[in-house]
Amino acid sequence: MRMTLKLSALAAVALALLPNRAVEAQEPVKIGVLLPLTGPFAKNGIENWEAMQIARDMINAQGGVAGRKIEYVHGDATSPTAAISEAERIITKDGVKITTGSFASPLAIAVSQAAERHGVFHWETTGAAEIITRRGFKHTFQVGAPALRYSQAAVDLTVDVLAGKLGKSASDLRIALLWENRAFGKSVGDGVRDYMKTKGLKLVYDEGYDQFTTDMTPIVQKLKDVKPEVLIAISFPNDAILYQRKAKELDFNVGAFIGVSAGYSSPELRDSIGDMVNGIFVSDFPPRVNPNVLKPEVRRVADEFYKRYEAKMKRAPAGHASAGFSAIWALFTEVLPKAKTFEPAELREIALKLDLPEGSLVNGSGIKFTNNDWAVEPKDAGSNLRAAIGVWQWQKDGNNQVFPKSLATHEPVMVPMPTWDKR
Repeated sequence: MRMTLKLSALAAVALALLPNRAVEAQEPVKIGVLLPLTGPFAKNGIENWEAMQIARDMINAQGGVAGRKIEYVHGDATSPTAAISEAERIITKDGVKITTGSFASPLAIAVSQAAERHGVFHWETTGAAEIITRRGFKHTFQVGAPALRYSQAAVDLTVDVLAGKLGKSASDLRIALLWENRAFGKSVGDGVRDYMKTKGLKLVYDEGYDQFTTDMTPIVQKLKDVKPEVLIAISFPNDAILYQRKAKELDFNVGAFIGVSAGYSSPELRDSIGDMVNGIFVSDFPPRVNPNVLKPEVRRVADEFYKRYEAKMKRAPAGHASAGFSAIWALFTEVLPKAKTFEPAELREIALKLDLPEGSLVNGSGIKFTNNDWAVEPKDAGSNLRAAIGVWQWQKDGNNQVFPKSLATHEPVMVPMPTWDKR
């Protein structure tokens, strides 16, 4: 009788504990997502947000990570100041130990700073400024390409494709560089300048400007005076739109125009200037690559992502949206499944061991992070050496990858660029 009572008591205790254990086992993995959903970067931020939500929904439909669903805690990173404030909030109040985002370099710099201060693991999807991974931080990983790669892609397109189509040797081309004078624009501008020297190219114009300028007249007039044949421009959405409208108004024409990500990759540009966007090249994350470069299992993921994104947004994703999905999907499938504690120190060790060949991510990227061991810049830690970058072009049927050949889905068109009266 006593034995029966003891066994019954033990069974009752075990049953009482079971619900708590079940709840604990099913506790979601919280990830702080810092993106601008309002303010000047909102349209691009929303596109990244939609792509990341698709990734979350797809992984949760598969049972999540180790049986735990992914749960996002969003912070509206409208500016660097807001990004720090929002990151602090979700880290201290919501207990988040993993953050991601942030779309633009100034926001990425701010978010990663707050994350590092609290020892939080930060998985940066698209911020590109080199400074992000050169501050001695231990827990910041930049999955997308750094600014130098955008620079190289723009220059390589000029040398390998545009020079021939414009009927000149690359060394004889008149090339102009226009850049917004903050973190991203300065990083890419520096990269263009340095890389051009290695190719024996020279600039006939090189000027930075405030991205919040309201009048592009002086800049466009100077460009008209120097008569460049190729213009490389680094801008954000509002200033890119302002520039294009002013160039049309003053009838400034170039043989080829290369925008660098940010403002020139945003669908807002086509929404604002219509078919005038056609012909513009964009050095950027690939929006959609030749499927032959992807692993078979990655192709299936890519097809599902594009199907869901286009159904929801009614258009194909821009490069930064595809990059956002690719990066967060890698976190879900290559980092978190290997974790036992989900603590930042453990996640850091897992990330540093990643060795994924190109074609492992939906946008054609692989993953191999620096760890103060990169000969080009020994101070760099957390930069992805296998991030995909290239050039796509605004064409009548969408934003199509045209360079390099390995990633291309279409051929370049409209070189030389028709004059404004024929566009």
